Amino acid sequence: MLKRTTGRMLLTLLVITGLAGTLHNSSLSQRERKQAIQLIKNSRAEIFSSINGLSVKQLDYKAGKETPSIHELIMSMVALEIKCGEEIKTSMDKPSESQDRLKITITDDQLLAKNHYSVCGEIINEDIKKLWKDPSEALKKFNAMRQNHIKYIRTSTEDLRNHVVSTPAGWIDCYQYYLLLADRSYHVAEKINEIKQSPSFPKK
Repeated sequence: MLKRTTGRMLLTLLVITGLAGTLHNSSLSQRERKQAIQLIKNSRAEIFSSINGLSVKQLDYKAGKETPSIHELIMSMVALEIKCGEEIKTSMDKPSESQDRLKITITDDQLLAKNHYSVCGEIINEDIKKLWKDPSEALKKFNAMRQNHIKYIRTSTEDLRNHVVSTPAGWIDCYQYYLLLADRSYHVAEKINEIKQSPSFPKK
């Protein structure tokens, strides 16, 4: 939670100083790059920390019929990261339209503060389980994607701010989409830790 709070405080500073989400910034500033990379790295670390040392029995534990297991949460998270990454790529492949930024009514800080995870929806079904044999394979894919995100944010000269996407959270730009993906992993890590606190959670 501390890392998540610190990341959001830094985002607030970006908004206050006018460095995040302005109409005039068509390319990312160094502060924006640094902030996004920090969120991507830290949220990834939270995920791996939350599952460190868990047994298969613990990964498959379900507190109730309607409650996902840690195994299912991991599979869903990685599947969503793939889906949302494809949506970002689709948007970036189209010509940028600076006037589309006028459709955005939410700042970076507001987007994360309201936990708009419905932007990607929830996916927990049998199809996901067929993608990978076990959570470790899914996490390898997750780690590889995060590395690609970091490399792209660090080096890209593309106009992430003027490529916008319509989502359940409203119109957001592609930079905000990367922030939301990173922040959502904090959310998943919190849900995993909540499951681990269940009185009936296996001890090993």
